[in-house]
Amino acid sequence: AVVAPFNSWLFIQGLETLPIRMPVHSNSAKKVAEFLEEHPKVLKVNYPGLKSNSNYEMAMKYFKDGMSSGLLSFEVEDFETAKQIVDKTKIFSLVVNIGDSKSIITHPASTTHQQLSDEEMKACGVKPGLIRLSIGLEDPNDLIEDLKLALETK
Repeated sequence: AVVAPFNSWLFIQGLETLPIRMPVHSNSAKKVAEFLEEHPKVLKVNYPGLKSNSNYEMAMKYFKDGMSSGLLSFEVEDFETAKQIVDKTKIFSLVVNIGDSKSIITHPASTTHQQLSDEEMKACGVKPGLIRLSIGLEDPNDLIEDLKLALETK
């Protein structure tokens, strides 16, 4: 298989701007993670840039300025609550890829891992209330407000 020339050009554009984008992705993800960690409906946040994360020391050691990534996940009460939150966000795009310039939200239990049994999901760390975020280049305050409204709307 050979990549089409235009697709190759797009890929190169993305690689060339990655060093400029990563600090924005990482800083915004940390702000979003800090907000989620304080929200009463959020049971757990997984982001290595948080001091409460078991990988925090490794992130500080191996990533420049502790900028780990724009990816994070969080858990809420159950499957239905997670689906409602995902459906109620307005800024986040509901797709399963990661690392885009736009922010993405995914509920793995109903998308990428839906074909697995409950036991298989548990074995690979996908809980029913898990939500994955890929933070893009939008203003983190807008993303936080979007998540806040989605978390607080019944």
